[in-house]
Amino acid sequence: MPHTPPAHDPNDIQDFSLDAVAGILQDEKLDYRIDEHDGEKVIRTGFINAAISFILLDGSLTMEAMWRGAPSTDAAAQVLAATNEWNLTQFAPTIRFFELNEGTLAINALRHVVVSAGMSHNQVGSYVMSSIESAVQCFEWLEQQFPDLVTWKDEHNDH
Repeated sequence: MPHTPPAHDPNDIQDFSLDAVAGILQDEKLDYRIDEHDGEKVIRTGFINAAISFILLDGSLTMEAMWRGAPSTDAAAQVLAATNEWNLTQFAPTIRFFELNEGTLAINALRHVVVSAGMSHNQVGSYVMSSIESAVQCFEWLEQQFPDLVTWKDEHNDH
């Protein structure tokens, strides 16, 4: 009888690779693509209202999600109030805003985890899925704060 090597325990700590993020997205049947940005590998996924990326930088895995809404710079005071309210009342993600181009602001969400000591499959899965879920919840909250900026319709009510 041939010897079958034992399967890895999903709780065993392994050296971290972005391939682990891709594996989680694949397991969850979420579409994604792998790009490069400034010479770094980036995994991108998203939803109707968000572009979500995962990148490994300086021993940390960063999730960054950009909200599709595009407030004008005239709304900076309201955007500041909303981002402050979210950041004061929610654990994650941290949201911030910046001028995307003249006259338009961008709001994005960030979350980091140190991976330099490695992560288990279950830790990667928990981080990836909770990051996506928290970004989706945040952006749904932003849609309630700024309903006039919602120019899209989500035909999928399953997330």
